Amino acid sequence: MTTTAFGRFLEFSVPTHDVQESLNFYRDLGFSEIPVGDIRNYHYGVVTDGRIAIGLHADGIGEPALSFINSDVASYLQRVSPAGETLSFARLGAEDFHEIGVQTPDGLLLIMMEARTFSHARLSELPAPITGRSSEISLGCRDIDNATRYWIDAGFVAARDTADNQVENRAELLAPALRLGLQTNLPAGQMVLRFTLEDMDQTLEMLDRRNVPVRRMGDCYRVTAPENTRLDLVAIDL
Repeated sequence: MTTTAFGRFLEFSVPTHDVQESLNFYRDLGFSEIPVGDIRNYHYGVVTDGRIAIGLHADGIGEPALSFINSDVASYLQRVSPAGETLSFARLGAEDFHEIGVQTPDGLLLIMMEARTFSHARLSELPAPITGRSSEISLGCRDIDNATRYWIDAGFVAARDTADNQVENRAELLAPALRLGLQTNLPAGQMVLRFTLEDMDQTLEMLDRRNVPVRRMGDCYRVTAPENTRLDLVAIDL
């Protein structure tokens, strides 16, 4: 599987007013903190479940985003610019850390940057948190077929056939180090981290011991981080 038009996936980026509070929350759940460089001019932290890195940004973004490493962000809009995509911001000055943000047709923010902000090596060797490792990043969309075409045009690979998508109103898309779940039962533009668990009762008990609020949401349980990141826990059908 080759890299996508956006580049290689780096992190799930989220804005937070208190990076330390968010770091403490994730560490209490068993997430691992990753050392970061000083390339950002604001407070920035990263945690991981061993599969997905979550970037905690005190500035620079106002909404959650999928961030990618792209070696030539300055010419991205001229070279690619999929249909329906709009520019959100561009920081390309001589003194800037080069990055651009674009909005997908469903209003999801994608960020492309020219340099890494932390080492992505050996994430899978880190211990899993009590939620286990994330199974996907779920994305809210208006229309499954249109959203699927957008991501496939950008280089993603569909993991399920069209018939399954129509029945379940859901599609799974793959890229290196990234699995996306398109869903129309989420508001368009919303992003949720999804975890699938073999022993839901045990996980809920551990969350209760840590005084972590859990809300039942249909077929899943939702944990909400201090910066409002949603973690959905779903039981595996055995």
